[in-house]
Amino acid sequence: MNKPLIFVLIIILFAIFSIVLFLANRRLYNRIREQNIILSSSKELSRMMYQLVDQEAFFKEMWKTLKQITNADEFTYFRFDKVDTLIPEFVDGVYREQIIKVRPHLGEGLSGKVALERKPRFLNNADKSPLTQHVPGTPKDDSALLAYPVIFGSDLYGVILLTKLGGKNFNEKELKNVEIFMNIASAHIAGESLIATVRSGLVDMLQALITAVELKDTYTAGHSLRVSKIAELIATELKLPQKEIARSKIGGLLHDIGKIGIDEKILKEWDVLSEEEKTAISKHPEYGYMLVKNVKLLNGVAETILYHHEWYNGKGYPKGLKGNEIPISSRIILVADAIDAMTSRNLLNPKKNLDETIAELMRFSGTQFDPEIVTTAINAKEKIAEILNTPINNGAALDDESLFENL
Repeated sequence: MNKPLIFVLIIILFAIFSIVLFLANRRLYNRIREQNIILSSSKELSRMMYQLVDQEAFFKEMWKTLKQITNADEFTYFRFDKVDTLIPEFVDGVYREQIIKVRPHLGEGLSGKVALERKPRFLNNADKSPLTQHVPGTPKDDSALLAYPVIFGSDLYGVILLTKLGGKNFNEKELKNVEIFMNIASAHIAGESLIATVRSGLVDMLQALITAVELKDTYTAGHSLRVSKIAELIATELKLPQKEIARSKIGGLLHDIGKIGIDEKILKEWDVLSEEEKTAISKHPEYGYMLVKNVKLLNGVAETILYHHEWYNGKGYPKGLKGNEIPISSRIILVADAIDAMTSRNLLNPKKNLDETIAELMRFSGTQFDPEIVTTAINAKEKIAEILNTPINNGAALDDESLFENL
């Protein structure tokens, strides 16, 4: 073999080796990049789970990563209704408006089959498969589906469905990668469901306690809800942070909850009470505080309840706090409580109209009441009048599922 031919062969072999090495390095680079994306996103999703970030934000972060590592075009989370239906709760993709309307039952379509069998699977050439159901309003193009059941413990919470359009396919590696995120997603979704159940039970308990107080002290029927609405209005007009608005609203609902520990006779005979009995009824903020202080969701409201009878000049009870020593939510509730008490049927004093009530607030501004809060209430007089004139729907404020989220 002549030397020029050997030289050419060496060059060719070197070129082939360089190409192979380049491709191997590129695959290694892509694999490392993919693993870094998975690791980084897993950490972020874990942080969001432990911080109880809302479900939509969690799914957006999850979808951002799944889109990178699977090249999928659409993401859908179907919530299982605990009977036989999957309900789309989070959808992102070009056919979102069409998908959000579908309601597959267990065993129907790929998502329904995966939910029924509780096993993940992917399906390429899905448009040609008898397993799939066509979504009305979408074209019958070549697509691929990957569905994964959301299971925590032995409970099914839903299904996550990824879709590829334009003839792209899923593979086993992508199914494995999705599994990493499903473990985190399942824990997050189960946690959210548990928290919702706890909140629901808490709301039922609080409503029962509020009702029990108002049954003992019947002339104040609807009082707690009106105080809550007025307190929320004043806090909003003051442009306070959401946390303080929530405390004012919930604190208004629960401010008299300590009266559950007061003798019913004392509550109904204020005009003939002895000093000892008046001291007993003044304990209701402390009783209310003791009722809610160990309820984690109500930590921020316990002190609101405890101090809602403190006066701006330090002459109130139970601690004799003054000025800014008193939580802003407690100062707000004192004003809201006074407004509703004066404009309602009262055993001690004749019912006042709103103008007379405003005059009393001004009279005691700077002594009993925070002057800034009094001024805010006066400026919101028309809105307060609307609250006072609206029929009370007991429990309406507690129907808000997000009631405790800002505490």
